[in-house]
Amino acid sequence: MIIRLETPADYREVENLTREAFWNVYRPGCTEHYVLNRYRSNPDFIPELDFVMEEGGKIIGHVMFSEAGLVLPDGTHRPSWTFGPISIHPDYKRKGYGLQLLQYALDRARERSVGFLCMEGNIDFYKHAGFSLASGFGIHYHDFPQDAEVPFFLAQELIPGWLASNGITEATYCPPKGYFVADEEPEAFAAYDATFPPKEKLRIPGQLGYDGVFMETDRILLRPWRESDAGALYKYASDPEVGPRAGWPPHKSEKESREVIRTVFHNDTTWAICMKESGEPIGAMGYTPCDGNNLPSREGEPLVGYWVGKPYWNRGICTEALGLMLRHIREHTDIPSLISSHFIDNPASGRVMEKCGFVPTGEVCVDELLAGSDRPMRVLRIEINRR
Repeated sequence: MIIRLETPADYREVENLTREAFWNVYRPGCTEHYVLNRYRSNPDFIPELDFVMEEGGKIIGHVMFSEAGLVLPDGTHRPSWTFGPISIHPDYKRKGYGLQLLQYALDRARERSVGFLCMEGNIDFYKHAGFSLASGFGIHYHDFPQDAEVPFFLAQELIPGWLASNGITEATYCPPKGYFVADEEPEAFAAYDATFPPKEKLRIPGQLGYDGVFMETDRILLRPWRESDAGALYKYASDPEVGPRAGWPPHKSEKESREVIRTVFHNDTTWAICMKESGEPIGAMGYTPCDGNNLPSREGEPLVGYWVGKPYWNRGICTEALGLMLRHIREHTDIPSLISSHFIDNPASGRVMEKCGFVPTGEVCVDELLAGSDRPMRVLRIEINRR
């Protein structure tokens, strides 16, 4: 396996790779290959940080970097950088190639005096490459209130002390232009995409807007989240008594709630808990990979999480919703067990788990990634009886 600079002779192969990597991931079809095609003529593009990964003479990965910017409170502009799209061929995903390519690219960026990177992505993956929430650096997301802790907005100081040496204690991130070029040039994009082999566009689980799995009782409905749920989500998730009980900070704006739906809830194992009488989402139920936390999980064991808005506490709704999800898991998956936890000072959450069959493991841990990381958590597990 080798990593090298991309050359013009690679462009078509890399664009096809990008198309294969993103096809039907976030939407039916994809647009990332057109973004890449158009970005090479963008003045923000950095050709010296445009890398491909080869295996056996075949290009299996690609990442590119761009210039961006920071605006200080007094209006002064400072440089910043970003990267993406980063693509790995579907046959090579989940084998560590993406992280290896990214680490190599970050090292080369550091050598070229790239001091600070901002990007949008899933912290569960990018934390392994050294990224953390940008709010921890005092960097605000351009489309959110300045005090918002945006869960998908990440950053990394590649050169330690770079921010301080440039007099930056607080700033707003300005992304490069060009990421929405396919939406801005629909006819040109359609003509460009038609030059590639035809592929079927599918509406599948994990895509934003996928109708997905529905579960219901006489009282509640579990369904996938929709962007139109942002107002209801903000109404309950902005309550300072709700999020901290589950380990996340209160939402600061409806825009933040909408982005949480587009990113954190953008999967087919997270559901909105809705009251059937109103149809309004009042909380969330789901399970995710148990990566990057301190829970004593088994290999591949998912983590269960849930919450409901304060007006619906002590009404048995979480117990009902958790029971629905566990039945779905037993009947439709091969998951052998699930793990969960609750802050010791929130025993009501533990009672929900135990009513549904979770058993305390006797272990207590803390998790520095959660809001309230100084509070110990009680660990529980359930063995799933498959049909």
